[in-house]
Amino acid sequence: MDPNNKVLVLPNICGIEIDLTGNIQPSINPSLQPFYNTYVQNGAPKQAYTTPTKINIGESATEGRAGLIYTQTLSFEFPSNDPLRVARINEYIRAKYIYIKLSTGMVFFFGRNDYFQNATPKVRLSSDEKTTQVSYTQRSIFPLGFTNGSFDFQLSEDFPVNFYNL
Repeated sequence: MDPNNKVLVLPNICGIEIDLTGNIQPSINPSLQPFYNTYVQNGAPKQAYTTPTKINIGESATEGRAGLIYTQTLSFEFPSNDPLRVARINEYIRAKYIYIKLSTGMVFFFGRNDYFQNATPKVRLSSDEKTTQVSYTQRSIFPLGFTNGSFDFQLSEDFPVNFYNL
């Protein structure tokens, strides 16, 4: 790794997908940091109903006895008056993995907390008359990695416009 290589684009989140099934394997491509990145097989992800500007992801690390422990959070909102609200909430509660598509074409993988997943992300819901917020939290032995994802739902990587590219 060359520490002088710079990332020239600051990404925006374009969408997320929820996967209830998929089988995960560490990536076998050496250029993708195999231990940290994930390849998903036999997944059946579904697009999460949300507005891209209402998706937030965060990560922090604290020193533990075995090394750094990363706490990763993901939250998103959707309108509370959605006629399919209960069905959506039931799917979001059962989420095993979550794919977060960035405007750069990369896809964050949320849900792998060890070499293989040994616990699904913890979910929390809150609602008012306007919005329902779904929040996921997990603790991991490594930072968020990337995945192959699926993203067949035609959301352009140019949306939202990233003015850092101009």
